[in-house]
Amino acid sequence: MGEERCRHEELEFLGSQRTEGGENLYFRCKRCGDVIIILPGGKGGYVVRGLKPSARQ
Repeated sequence: MGEERCRHEELEFLGSQRTEGGENLYFRCKRCGDVIIILPGGKGGYVVRGLKPSARQ
């Protein structure tokens, strides 16, 4: 069947980026490698799919 989705429970803080509206926060999931971007003011965010750590060279 389909692959189980990661719940992004083990995050590593990568840094922040100043924007006109505040500050974006960047995190990497230690389990799946996805990068999570949180927008200023809790306006939502994005998930950028990554490689699983075991697949990196």
